[in-house]
Amino acid sequence: MAIHSLVLIIHVTAVFVLCSVLCVEGLSLVHLRGASTLAEAQPWIEPVRRLRVFAVSSVLTIQISGIYLVYRTSSFGKAWANVAMVALPLLMVPFGNITARRMRAIRQTFRLNEASRSESLGMLRAPFLKISLGVRTAAFFGIFMLVSIKPGLWGSVGFVGTSLIFSLLLSVVPWRSSNR
Repeated sequence: MAIHSLVLIIHVTAVFVLCSVLCVEGLSLVHLRGASTLAEAQPWIEPVRRLRVFAVSSVLTIQISGIYLVYRTSSFGKAWANVAMVALPLLMVPFGNITARRMRAIRQTFRLNEASRSESLGMLRAPFLKISLGVRTAAFFGIFMLVSIKPGLWGSVGFVGTSLIFSLLLSVVPWRSSNR
């Protein structure tokens, strides 16, 4: 039982780390979208160095420890477990990778001063960054809910699907253009 407890602690810690990564990314995005000057945006382009390392390692840890925990509790074949094991990498990885590439391009543009002020600020307000964060956050909460409640197939798909639809609807809601 000691191994099971250790894996559970690691799993929960990885969930906390992923939640923290999403919170930092959300806070950063709010400040980037609200920046009216490049100087205001600069500290929020990379608020935590190597944030992607934390994100990727937490998703991998959640996936691996989750498989172990599902195996130990004899939950393989249950709908909630299958949906969670498929939805986490399916929604986190592609959106996270695309966001990371875009943020890398933004950092490079800011470092080299390759674009005009309006182009640089436009890159920060790209709708995809907001949509990507919303989808990943919705996937996180949807999966969290279904692993907590453990519904059947349609309930599991419904939790994740409803979370995604809700996040997409929220992504079309405009944010303030300035944080002043």
